[in-house]
Amino acid sequence: MAEFVEQDLRGSRFHHVDLSGSRFRDVGLRDVKIADSHVDGLDISGYVDSLVVNGVEVAGYVEEELNRRHPERAMLRPESAQVARDAWSMVQERAAATLERARALPPALLDASVDEEFSYLETLRHLVFAVDRWITGPVLGEVPWFHPLGVAYDGASDEELAGLDPDAHPTIDEVLAVRADRASRVTAVLAGATDEDVARVVDSPNGGTATVLQCVGVVLREEWQHDQYAVRDLAVLEAQAEAQPD
Repeated sequence: MAEFVEQDLRGSRFHHVDLSGSRFRDVGLRDVKIADSHVDGLDISGYVDSLVVNGVEVAGYVEEELNRRHPERAMLRPESAQVARDAWSMVQERAAATLERARALPPALLDASVDEEFSYLETLRHLVFAVDRWITGPVLGEVPWFHPLGVAYDGASDEELAGLDPDAHPTIDEVLAVRADRASRVTAVLAGATDEDVARVVDSPNGGTATVLQCVGVVLREEWQHDQYAVRDLAVLEAQAEAQPD
């Protein structure tokens, strides 16, 4: 299979090309047009601002349907310290339920990838990284920012990757210990915080500035979304475990 990695293919034209079975990860698809093509089984997961299918804008419908299925999504962009505290409790409760489900699997499956996505352990490690990127550094001002067991996103900067250990193979208990420490940092930031406290402006890791509340919001969305991914993939792993002979 041909593989295109870190290439600038903007403005490319594909004509009479069979892309069946292709996988696109961490790609930019702005202003892309697909015409006179057969589309079946297309699965899109990402940040969709606008999506037109046969002349019908469907992005708004998708957002409404997601909110109907998951009313808690309304809490993931908090506008006050109290809503942020409530949202943090919510995502932690969901994560605890998912962890209990994961614990029931054979340990080897916790480090197994489903469809080239993060394994469950990598998901937990990525959430450690997310807290470090948005809370440990910008909000708490700690140096160094990143715990070595963190797992970065695709396209992370050299500075962000420098403190990580790509060869680490920690146990789930080692990962959970670090994750608990990082979760306690978010809890501490929010505990007793006023709206004025979370309105404090800090340097954003994406450049420019952000408020503490905005930084917390990113972590909330990371927690919620990656819990969704984990639940999806755990269903596959559970089926694999059941199919294995005793």
